[in-house]
Amino acid sequence: MSQIVTMPQLGETVTEGTVLRWLVKVGDEVKEDDPILEISTDKVDTEVPSPFSGKVTNLLVEEGETVEVGAGLLELNSESEIEENKKNDQSNIQDSAQIELNAVATEEPQKKDINVIKNNQNKNLSPIVRRLASENNLDLSLVNGTGKDGRITRKDLESYISQNKTVVEKNVKQDTKIEEKEVVQKSGSKVSKIDSGEISRLRKRIAQNMVLSKQISAHVMTSVEVDYESLEISRSKFKSKFKEDNGFSLTYLPFISLASISALKEFPTVNSSFDLDAGTHTLHKYINLGIAVDLNQEGLLVGTIKDADSYNLKGISKKISETSTLLRSGKFGLEDVSGSTFTISNNGSFNSFITSPIINQPNVAILSTESVKKRAVVITNSDGSDSIAIRHTGVLSLTWDHRVFDGSIALLFLNFIKDKLELTDWTQELS
Repeated sequence: MSQIVTMPQLGETVTEGTVLRWLVKVGDEVKEDDPILEISTDKVDTEVPSPFSGKVTNLLVEEGETVEVGAGLLELNSESEIEENKKNDQSNIQDSAQIELNAVATEEPQKKDINVIKNNQNKNLSPIVRRLASENNLDLSLVNGTGKDGRITRKDLESYISQNKTVVEKNVKQDTKIEEKEVVQKSGSKVSKIDSGEISRLRKRIAQNMVLSKQISAHVMTSVEVDYESLEISRSKFKSKFKEDNGFSLTYLPFISLASISALKEFPTVNSSFDLDAGTHTLHKYINLGIAVDLNQEGLLVGTIKDADSYNLKGISKKISETSTLLRSGKFGLEDVSGSTFTISNNGSFNSFITSPIINQPNVAILSTESVKKRAVVITNSDGSDSIAIRHTGVLSLTWDHRVFDGSIALLFLNFIKDKLELTDWTQELS
């Protein structure tokens, strides 16, 4: 019985995908969860596994073709049908097998040329594997493939890079030096270095999404200044033990995240999606917190912490750390980078003062956390007099969609976060 493998739903907002490369051909037998093709969406490139076992009888779409979710991709004969065919041919197989065994017994075992095998494998590499190999200047003949027929998979390459980190880094440095070309200008007086290449798929996707967001939403940026002094006292008191117990540093981001979650509950309009064409405005009953993660200056991805309002300070700290590590490793799925309802961009880690980030669609707002520094500020004393003090302060910037709500809600939302950060006794959360 034939079964059709269809284009899966690869994320809440993903409606279509482009077939980058087939990993199987007609006649191949595949097992459940074996990778069968590579799909590119507006979110990420990923390998799609087979939902069931069988034999490939027909490829329904061509490489480079874009198909909608639910469209047929390939046709498989069921595994039971394959087994039945095997049983029908068993007698012939047994006869021929006996002849082959007799012949093998009289011959020397032949050793396969490993280099030839590797070279043949390389012809069937996926675009992701080719890109990783190129970026890291790798000799693929040194990598053992665990895929079908010895094909090198993305996991094989990542494992090799991890195990041979020093060698890979050395190769990349050498390759970079070679690619830098010294070009003498027409004047003959100056020499410049030029290093050019194709735009990466990730950078193209980021560029497309940023332009699309600016076209869709009416971007407005609003900011408030936060006094972090009380929070900093609590953080300084516990940060050494926190890192010792958890293995990662206690930054300002978890505090800001927890305060933002509380604000989203108070102002549900900020935790929503807006579709003007469809005439719908959806107030989400759940909070999926998006955390923008810098991929070592090579791109930006937003990881999603599902049901973020279910975590306390220690819990959200751990999830933020795990999300960042996962995205930078490249070993994530579409469910890890989709479905956010509100996003935080931690620009303060790069010493920013004020930032106006672009909204992560289909969100209606994004919060930028700026650097926290010691600054001279005017404070009101208990007797009503003013004085100048040195305090830890920083700016919080909210970029929001003016189609969805107005400045009053934006400011009320930001000031709610501000009060939460300034007035909460964080010692109780950390002790």
